[in-house]
Amino acid sequence: MKVVVFKLNHLGDNVVFVPALQALRRRCPELKITLLTTPEAAALYGGPLGPHEVVVVPKRSFDRSHLRPWLLTLWMWRIRRMHPEACLVSFDQGTVAHAVAKFTGARIRIGAKLGHIRIRRSLTAEIPLPRDSSPVTWNWKMAEALAQSLCRDEAWPVLVPPPNLRHLRAAEPKPAGGRRRIVVHSGARGRLNQWPLASFASVARTLSTDFDVDWIEHGATTGPAPAGTHSVPVDSLNDFAARLSGADLFLGNNSGPMHLANALGCPGVAVTGPSAMGWNPYWHRERWTVLRHPNLYCAPCEVLNRELRGCANLENPMACLKYWMAEMVADACRSRLEAQPGRQT
Repeated sequence: MKVVVFKLNHLGDNVVFVPALQALRRRCPELKITLLTTPEAAALYGGPLGPHEVVVVPKRSFDRSHLRPWLLTLWMWRIRRMHPEACLVSFDQGTVAHAVAKFTGARIRIGAKLGHIRIRRSLTAEIPLPRDSSPVTWNWKMAEALAQSLCRDEAWPVLVPPPNLRHLRAAEPKPAGGRRRIVVHSGARGRLNQWPLASFASVARTLSTDFDVDWIEHGATTGPAPAGTHSVPVDSLNDFAARLSGADLFLGNNSGPMHLANALGCPGVAVTGPSAMGWNPYWHRERWTVLRHPNLYCAPCEVLNRELRGCANLENPMACLKYWMAEMVADACRSRLEAQPGRQT
């Protein structure tokens, strides 16, 4: 049976989706799965539990294909010609994904229960937001519904395991007796999730007196590394996973790199602003410190399945991130390292 899965989104959104797809492969081996995803996330889906086919397309190009009718028609016919028995449309997919899924004629179309999709009856089964408001759980529940519809799997696990990412390259073992190593990724896709770059640099310089600090250079964070740190250019997920695999601590924003570090079992500190509570690290929670403003009335202002477009605090914009001083974040990193005497896997 052929299944088409729509997961066209950014890195973190895909990291938390991988376990659901891997569980489908493991528990329903008769399914032939085609996944639509983005170039930056495609490497997550390798290994023996990956989909049978990965169709890579930039998110913006796919989501805006309704503005170019010939392109939308091309996608509709391309997916329809696969003759899928079922489609799975993740909660973060837009109108185009719902339209294409409906046009396939698939007998089963499972996705999230949403209020803003303009395609009527695009789904045959809608999965509501789970009690914990976690995207990991929501993805898991949708995969469970698909498995029960196609494979009659009545014993779907309750607990969601971390994704199996062994296909991403592992780091060389850390030399015995060496200083503990911290990986700092100071970037974030959305500006509203971005703690100031200068603040990250200040923390990195402070920590470098006692630890080896890797300053990840990628995208907007490319540039001179802070004094005392090691500049680490990263061109692929494999490169980044290699750095995380042997690290004692990750420091970054609430972002895709943070979710990858969490999935790989790396302890971490996440500077968090308006992100919905469901985007807190899902796995290995005892190894993580999530820095959120303790009593801000408007935080978090993000809704899980809606893109955040602006700060809700007009009196003091971005107060949730401004609250965190470099000294506070450096202290949180030291406390986390003290609570984490040795790297666990």
